[in-house]
Amino acid sequence: MMVVQTALVLLAFAANSLLCRWALREYSFDSESFTIIRLVAGAVVLSVLLWYQNIRLGSRNRVCPNSRRFWLLGLGLFVYASAFSMAYVSLDTGVGAFVLFATVQLGLQWVNIWRGARPGAWQLVGMLVSITGLALLLLPGSALSSWWAVLLMVTAALGWTGFVVLGQGSSTPLADVQAAFVAASLLSILLIPFTAEPEWSNWQPLLLAVISGAIASGLGYFGWYRVLPWLGIHRAAQVQLLVPGLAVLMGALVLSERLTTLMLLAMGLIVAGVLIAIRARRSVDT
Repeated sequence: MMVVQTALVLLAFAANSLLCRWALREYSFDSESFTIIRLVAGAVVLSVLLWYQNIRLGSRNRVCPNSRRFWLLGLGLFVYASAFSMAYVSLDTGVGAFVLFATVQLGLQWVNIWRGARPGAWQLVGMLVSITGLALLLLPGSALSSWWAVLLMVTAALGWTGFVVLGQGSSTPLADVQAAFVAASLLSILLIPFTAEPEWSNWQPLLLAVISGAIASGLGYFGWYRVLPWLGIHRAAQVQLLVPGLAVLMGALVLSERLTTLMLLAMGLIVAGVLIAIRARRSVDT
């Protein structure tokens, strides 16, 4: 059962990239509106789930809206979601997922170092290999329409890294994720002046944004917290390697996206570097 849940969660993660790129490229939907709808839809679904859980368990788990933690969780998620959508104006589905995934993994490695962990030689090698892969995506001729889109996705990854670090060791993960979506939805009010005039007859991108927020994000993140204890941190890091590959496949099948040889080489280096770093860290821990 956990294997099936893990597979569904990974598909949800990859689907977020596809749904965002689909709405922005195929329907010229603006990234700000996509972000707002995604966050609000996720907040609604997670609030219903939290309400149901509290009734079923007879508890009152929630994060206080006046707390510093509430707004920090929301800020991390808001930075991630807004930069994620803006990056996908230019990035293809798979490329964006690779940049996001690699930066998150590298960010978590650096957080461990900052906390006092001593990285081994192979960990440093792995991190340098992944950074080389990211650098290749910025080179002229990599078929990217603009380098700033990569930097936006890196920013999104840093926001997600902060969100993950804040959630480490959470005793009430559903309450924390719900609080993050509610706070991020409130912060998304800042994006309203930059949104385009809504075209209610163009319902397809609106539906894609709702699916991204309610299912791929809301239910996907909740499902991730459910399978994480079963996977363990090292296996969880490894199975996430499947997400960018799934995103590439989805982009090719649904949006007919193509990859250049340079981009494939860059993404290969990213995966190889992350694998080296993860395996090296596991060897040190054991």
